[in-house]
Amino acid sequence: MISYEAYCKILDAEASRMKDLAKKAKESGDERAHSVYLMRASMLGDMLKALGRVELEGKRPRALETLVESFSNESEQQRRSGDYDAADRAEQKAITVQFALDALRGEAVR
Repeated sequence: MISYEAYCKILDAEASRMKDLAKKAKESGDERAHSVYLMRASMLGDMLKALGRVELEGKRPRALETLVESFSNESEQQRRSGDYDAADRAEQKAITVQFALDALRGEAVR
């Protein structure tokens, strides 16, 4: 595990990257990608910082892992029901939380 400050710096850098990608998607007229990148940037803010803190402090072990599993399950369920848009959004959420978990473990690579 890394320090909370280092974790936040990694999340901030990734959120900035997501905002840049959102801007490029908007400029190219890809509203769907624009929306997804903004969602991911938002998640990398307070939400994942707070969950990382409680995990680091031992208040809620496996908080991020549980969230990855939950979003992955939601994606599967939505895909089975034929709602591919919702399935993709849930999958993007799982990917974003997995990034945060990897960052917390000192394994994030960008």
